[in-house]
Amino acid sequence: MAVFMKLARIIGDLDDEFYRDERQRDVWNEASAVGFQLAQWAALVGGAVLPWLAGRAGAQIAIGVLALWFLISMAVIMYARARDVDVYDTAKTWTPRVFVACLVYLAGIVGIYAQLSTPLDQDPATWAGAVVGGLVGGGTAVALIAWYRHRQRRRWAEEDARDLADR
Repeated sequence: MAVFMKLARIIGDLDDEFYRDERQRDVWNEASAVGFQLAQWAALVGGAVLPWLAGRAGAQIAIGVLALWFLISMAVIMYARARDVDVYDTAKTWTPRVFVACLVYLAGIVGIYAQLSTPLDQDPATWAGAVVGGLVGGGTAVALIAWYRHRQRRRWAEEDARDLADR
């Protein structure tokens, strides 16, 4: 078992006797999902509001809040994928909920930028940083999309091979 999975089992206390009763486990899993989503929305809204209400200090805190929000989201998705569940297989990409979350996130990013930036025309290093950041971020996004599509195609090929073997 990978280190990530061992840590996830410890953090989630998944070996507790509590999880042996199926109904109790199902209700707890639903309650945990509600709690997780509530924490995610609170972090997202907090990260969006802090720069606007608390100025420069709020923007700096919002960076940490939004980074933590992102890392926890990725940890949840990685855990599910490690257990062969891909949330993107059945998820609809642009639901109203996702659209609102993106708008709230963008409000936080704009607030952070507005509070921490200097005018772009005053410092050439800012332009260079923006270009390099855009290239690195865009390249990373393209690489992650390509990796995800390759992984998805491989998973579908494995499923098709299993289906053919079962016939």
